[in-house]
Amino acid sequence: MTSRSAGSEEPFLRGRGVLVVGATGGIGEGVTRALLTLGATVVAAGRSEDRLRALADYAGGTGPGTLRTHLVDVSDPDSAAVGARLADRHGHFDGAVLTIGNWGPPGGTGLLEVDDETWDAMIADNLTSHFRALRAITPLLDPEGALVHLTGFSAEIPYPGNALVGATNAAKKSLLRTLTAELGGKGPRIHELVIGPIRTRPRAATGADSPSWLSAEDLGRHAGELVAGRGPWTTEPLQYLLDRTSGVLTALPN
Repeated sequence: MTSRSAGSEEPFLRGRGVLVVGATGGIGEGVTRALLTLGATVVAAGRSEDRLRALADYAGGTGPGTLRTHLVDVSDPDSAAVGARLADRHGHFDGAVLTIGNWGPPGGTGLLEVDDETWDAMIADNLTSHFRALRAITPLLDPEGALVHLTGFSAEIPYPGNALVGATNAAKKSLLRTLTAELGGKGPRIHELVIGPIRTRPRAATGADSPSWLSAEDLGRHAGELVAGRGPWTTEPLQYLLDRTSGVLTALPN
């Protein structure tokens, strides 16, 4: 995977609608900008009206695509109502990108020191919300389209001090793998992207940045190709995007 400038992109998503859930986060805003550069009509979904306005100010003039914002909580237990409101306003989608999550309390906590309140909050924010989002959004996707879901590499490795992040990431990965098997090719393609550290504006502002990392825009361009059915990775439901050198892998590196 190589980084390309916005001006060099072919707008191959022109005429396609893509829903981005968690669009106001650091990764979400980069994904949104990349999809706009590719010509998509992007529906940016988030829970904060103020943050959606800030996203519109930041990304609204990007590329040939069109940005629409939608205030919604996809973790609402009434998934049918969430889906109906999205469909009533925007119709169906050619693709969706889910980039939501919670890193948990700052500083890290050993597994045996995690209290029940923190456990319940992390399960709700990092697992239940994804389950409900999948339940609401998957029926809105064109059968020829794609749902792209992002999960951290902590799904695959021990994660001392942040056990609940790793545990919920592993559970999310399992949910997406099972959904792929259950659809059996009779619905949108499901792509689970297991990602390493990602370059984002908020991270850079804290001094956490490395040219070896993929950027949020890189993820957005890759997701756009998956939605459009372009490139060599559209038949691969599980993909690892760990760093710029490794590119796209379909199995854990040795």
